[in-house]
Amino acid sequence: MNDHILTSDQIPDDPLKMPPPYWRSGGAIFHLLDSLTDLPELLSKLLIVHERTELRLHEYYERHPNEPSGDDELEEFGEICDDLWELEHRVKAKAELAIFMSAIEVEDLINRFCVFNLHKDISESVESLSPAEKLLVTSAAVGEKSTKGTAVYEAVKKLSAWRNAFAHGHCVDRPTKSLRHNHLISPAQYPGVPDTLAKMQELIRCFIKIDAYLRTISLNPYTAGKSVEVEEIKERIQEISAFKFIASPESNDIYDIEYDNT
Repeated sequence: MNDHILTSDQIPDDPLKMPPPYWRSGGAIFHLLDSLTDLPELLSKLLIVHERTELRLHEYYERHPNEPSGDDELEEFGEICDDLWELEHRVKAKAELAIFMSAIEVEDLINRFCVFNLHKDISESVESLSPAEKLLVTSAAVGEKSTKGTAVYEAVKKLSAWRNAFAHGHCVDRPTKSLRHNHLISPAQYPGVPDTLAKMQELIRCFIKIDAYLRTISLNPYTAGKSVEVEEIKERIQEISAFKFIASPESNDIYDIEYDNT
């Protein structure tokens, strides 16, 4: 057979007879890995800037015991916090991008699994289903017990729910059934660096769990092999988890941070 598939009628109906060239990914995993690679460096900077800012704020509050009120006090307070706020923004943006891309990559993984493990008629019939529904059908089609209610099924649902909220312009920390409730009602606490990073690590581990499960149940050797990128993602998450946050119960914007690589 040709080295390149030029028309769809060259693709066999039997997934186990699928020839090269193999799956062309949308590339979300590279955006995910790029975000996770940037985060340890940003967090290292945050550690330094946070300590420096805390010292300057301590001096500031010794001179101004009350909340800043006048323009000069507000300007000084903002100047002290500017570098910290900028870093916090970049950390949260990278963390949210990582979650979003991991959710997209999960659907790509499930789609690839369908094509390389299910007969054409089955794989094409499930294309319009949600990722969680696809997982139910595809796992059953390869002889596995129902995944409904299992940890991997819940992992897919969590990632999909976050992605859907984010992709449709909603606040991911609020219920999404009502636009007014989602966008106009203030949360008890606004998302900060500690909880955003904790959520990111939780959902990236969901992604890793789903990837491992699909490889375990794969009938096709092509979709059973380990991914170099996923192994790198595990390493990046390990690096990120070395940064420990203790958030104030009053506000996620007030926290302590330390580095513990033990």
